[in-house]
Amino acid sequence: MHLFLIRHGETVDNVAGIYAGSRDSALTSHGVLQIRRLATHLAEDAEAALEYIFSSDLKRAVKTAEAIAAEQKRVHSRDIPVVELAELREKDFGSDEGVKFGDSRGRAPDSETPESMKARVDAFLDGYLLPLLSSQRGEVSHKSRCAVVSHGIILGVLYRELCARVSRGGITVDPNPSAASSLISPPFWDNSGYLKCTVSMADSMASEDKSLPLRLHVSLVNCTIHLRDLKKTRGGIGSAAFDEKQRTLTSFFLPGPTKKRKSHDMSAG
Repeated sequence: MHLFLIRHGETVDNVAGIYAGSRDSALTSHGVLQIRRLATHLAEDAEAALEYIFSSDLKRAVKTAEAIAAEQKRVHSRDIPVVELAELREKDFGSDEGVKFGDSRGRAPDSETPESMKARVDAFLDGYLLPLLSSQRGEVSHKSRCAVVSHGIILGVLYRELCARVSRGGITVDPNPSAASSLISPPFWDNSGYLKCTVSMADSMASEDKSLPLRLHVSLVNCTIHLRDLKKTRGGIGSAAFDEKQRTLTSFFLPGPTKKRKSHDMSAG
């Protein structure tokens, strides 16, 4: 399985520097540009001609996943449903939600515990991701292609739990500094950054073994090549919440009645 672990685009709360785990923070205008770039980039990658897209059910992740799905449909004629899951939500910071980073250490006593996040991630792996892998056992010629769109902290938990399912010596990396870093320290994700890896079953796995020992090959960590030369609009516009009703510049030059297309048509992809 070709697997892409993707963080959502930039949000208003990201720019404000506040804890926003369970808050449904909106994408900024710059964040929308990021996810459009990401969607185009993935659609051009043969290994990212996706078959499955799973997403956190929070708006910032869903919008990112929907942009990816729309571009897959345009380029590859694949109509891929976005499966929204609460299991993929970001850590809930409890009473620190909405508090600035400098005013708290993000360790409120009512914040979500590591054990709770691990349980959510395990539920996703066992209920959704690994069954896809198991169903392809013996299919040497085909590797499914799956994207998981989520949040920085929970993606780290997901990666660690995936590694915990790997058989001894089963993790390999591409010979580049980005991939190698995944073995030295926990990966991190910038807005719209992604980790690219290949997950497969260990050859020695017994069919009755329910632990599903895996092999994992990491190609890229926090890949943001799609953001090259992308600059934020000045004057605060880029950091403001994206207005889905706003008209794009090109819409002013459309002929005839098509000038009045619906806003979601103009902002798709």
